[in-house]
Amino acid sequence: MRIRSTILIPASGEGLDEALASEADAIALTLNDARKAVGTLRSAATVALPRIRAAGKLAVAIVNHPRTELLRDDLDALVTPDLSAVFLPHASEPQDVRDLAVLLREFEYTRGIEPGTVAAFPVIDSAVGLLRAVEIAGAAPRVGGLVFDAAGYAEDIHARHEEHGPRLAYARGLVVAAARAHGGLPLTRVSGLDLLIQAHTGFAGAVLPDGRAAGAANSVFAPIPTTVERLQAEAKVYEAAHADGATVARLGLRVVDSHRARSALQRLD
Repeated sequence: MRIRSTILIPASGEGLDEALASEADAIALTLNDARKAVGTLRSAATVALPRIRAAGKLAVAIVNHPRTELLRDDLDALVTPDLSAVFLPHASEPQDVRDLAVLLREFEYTRGIEPGTVAAFPVIDSAVGLLRAVEIAGAAPRVGGLVFDAAGYAEDIHARHEEHGPRLAYARGLVVAAARAHGGLPLTRVSGLDLLIQAHTGFAGAVLPDGRAAGAANSVFAPIPTTVERLQAEAKVYEAAHADGATVARLGLRVVDSHRARSALQRLD
């Protein structure tokens, strides 16, 4: 799944036309807004999803947390072949992800959709979630990665939010490591400033408030030509070694195991 740039818009549809016309890989419809009637948001989202898919973009839904008791009805309205992924806000323990995964499987199965099709991206926006990020990332096979909400996390720990600099470096590094260790994509929610710093930290993509920085994000988070050559070499040498019955391959001074080979293929996707 390539998701270098994701634009956040209300599920009610404001800004949808602009987002569809942008260079974004994905559009995320926000349902977890208590200021608006959830039924109205669901109805509008069902109209937007096929438009997003028809535009060649990934359709994402930001759903309500399982403990709100709104999640089942969210997914009942949204799980169709048009839905690619779900962002789960305020993921603070692995059970949050498991609850989501169970419901997703139920609706996929009853609607003839291949189980596991809809990816789950837990959002890390609290100290508790950060300290359990490794477990959260591995809570279900359908977890496609993690989303780091730096502003939410900073508020939770009573810190000042910043998109660059050392203040939240530990948190960013832990989210990246947890997602990558489980073969997932680490995404970061940012304003669109200093995208290069986010890419250098290890993030695979940015969740943006609008489409103005989508093209820049696509460029920044794409591997450079020399990196592409290295990734192709890693994938090729591991494939050859695996065909000969080996569990690892050697490439110069580097050991290429199955995890590294999968990571290479993921970045080349």
